[in-house]
Amino acid sequence: MTRRVYRIVIAIAIVLWICLFIAKKSHSKSFLIIASTFTFLVFSFGIHGLIAHSIRPPDSKGELITFPLLMWIIWALMFLVFVFVIIPVYCPDFLMDMW
Repeated sequence: MTRRVYRIVIAIAIVLWICLFIAKKSHSKSFLIIASTFTFLVFSFGIHGLIAHSIRPPDSKGELITFPLLMWIIWALMFLVFVFVIIPVYCPDFLMDMW
């Protein structure tokens, strides 16, 4: 049941990204950055929840550190893709407008 909920959350985030991409001309850059950041957080919540319910916990305490490290690495990669690929698609030169 929980995997289904996380899949639904991921699907909602993808639909929101598509809707934002289609309607990006009608919104301001600040709104697009805030909305896409919120959508990224919802997407990462779904991915982490899906992974957390798919991986069984380790049997020994020595292996316990691998799970948080795996989650951090996945989140860091998603964040890098978000900052350097997705945000520039929504708002080209978004950093230049802030300075």
